[in-house]
Amino acid sequence: MGYTVANSKKIYGEIKQADPALWRRSEDIVVNAPNNEVISAVYVTDLRDNKDGEAVILTGGIGAKSVTIELKSPSILRGYKFEVEVFTENPNLRFQSKGYSAPLYDGQYARKF
Repeated sequence: MGYTVANSKKIYGEIKQADPALWRRSEDIVVNAPNNEVISAVYVTDLRDNKDGEAVILTGGIGAKSVTIELKSPSILRGYKFEVEVFTENPNLRFQSKGYSAPLYDGQYARKF
């Protein structure tokens, strides 16, 4: 979810893995944005072959100061392996180029300057 721009900063990047068990494995990850920044992107990639694990944002998310992500295995006797990345940006900053202040990129169209 979300997008990254030139001034985005990666504040969290980790591979989360759980081995198979007799119960469904799950884990909550809480990431807080530093200072006056807000979450701009949350990328969760399932690294297992079947790609059938579940990742859900429980609270916060894009535009918030924090995000809580729940990772779940698809069923009992199955584990999971996810790469989780969270990016922030300062909403008060704008791109500066020779006196021109560009609006923040909305993720819909490619822009060329």
